[in-house]
Amino acid sequence: MAKLLILLALIPVLGAWAARRWFWSRVKLEGTRRDCETSVKDLRVRLGLPAGRRGKETHAAALGNAVRECGLELLEKDGDTLAKARLKGAYLTRALPVLVMVVAIFAIFSKRMSASWAIAGAIGVVAIWTVLRLSGLAVEWRAVARGTEALKASRALKRINDETEVIRCAKASVWSSVWPF
Repeated sequence: MAKLLILLALIPVLGAWAARRWFWSRVKLEGTRRDCETSVKDLRVRLGLPAGRRGKETHAAALGNAVRECGLELLEKDGDTLAKARLKGAYLTRALPVLVMVVAIFAIFSKRMSASWAIAGAIGVVAIWTVLRLSGLAVEWRAVARGTEALKASRALKRINDETEVIRCAKASVWSSVWPF
């Protein structure tokens, strides 16, 4: 029974991994080669948001990711509760796999449950979180649209080719948010 649960739980996790790999990794690799001469910090300031921590990157992939994140923050400022939940969920996404694995390891070592059930539970929790992240992709797409509007209105990028590449990277970066690792 635990093996069946593991197999069922791996379907959304591997599907999210494949989607991220197919849609985001390829575009990210191309985007890192294009320098747009505007930093993430400058872009955020031009869009009317605080500068943020990662402000020195100037390639299109980082700027596209920043456009998506800025779009989420702008939607949150507009009163969109789903965007606010998506932003808060992004922080949990970074910590969830580590916490689940720690709990599973302690459950195995304390002999509270068998190793197969602990692993099945850990993968099941990650799979449920992945499905929740996949179900919120509509908010991410709206955030890309809102960030794209703000980017075009602010004229933060000097060349139209850079703007096109950043928007392409922003659309692809939606898939970076579904993978829980």
